[in-house]
Amino acid sequence: MACQEGQLEIARLLLEAGADVNQAKQNGATPLFAACHFGHLEVAKLLSSYGASRAATPLGTPEEAANSRGHADLAAWLVASRGWTPLAHLETLTAARATSLLRSGASLHEGEPTPLRRAAGGEGEAAALVRRAAAPWSPASHSLFPAAARARAALLVLSLYEIHERYHLDSAGSTNGIAALYFGHCVLGFAIARETQ
Repeated sequence: MACQEGQLEIARLLLEAGADVNQAKQNGATPLFAACHFGHLEVAKLLSSYGASRAATPLGTPEEAANSRGHADLAAWLVASRGWTPLAHLETLTAARATSLLRSGASLHEGEPTPLRRAAGGEGEAAALVRRAAAPWSPASHSLFPAAARARAALLVLSLYEIHERYHLDSAGSTNGIAALYFGHCVLGFAIARETQ
């Protein structure tokens, strides 16, 4: 009902609380189909950012609903965004949601266009977060990496610290200490991959 009535903030609250983005009514209409039928572009964008299915319902596809009701802008957006992953919906994502997607392992390189390509020239917090997450690991980008990468970073930093302490590499003038610092600042970022193969 929230999607049918164009209640964007109510739909956002429901989705944030875990509502099923594809829960259909008895007639088969999904939230995305309802939003498209009634021409609610911003609601359709929000639903799509949560991975709403664009598959046919017993009433037709969301794209067909938008076209048949004369919602040309919505129909055009549905066509343009066909290959997007949830992370590619940069204009719709809040900073908290973009961070959540990045931390849960959302790919920067999947979809067409990819989230990273969309973020390259994009404005806003979500685009900035995607660009930051694409850079080599650093303390500044650590929070945007998936759990496995963050754990690896913590282990490598701890190992570097233990080596540093065990061999007293912080003594004045130590070339080993300089090498350890160089490793920590220049190499460590490339040893931590955001996406595993």
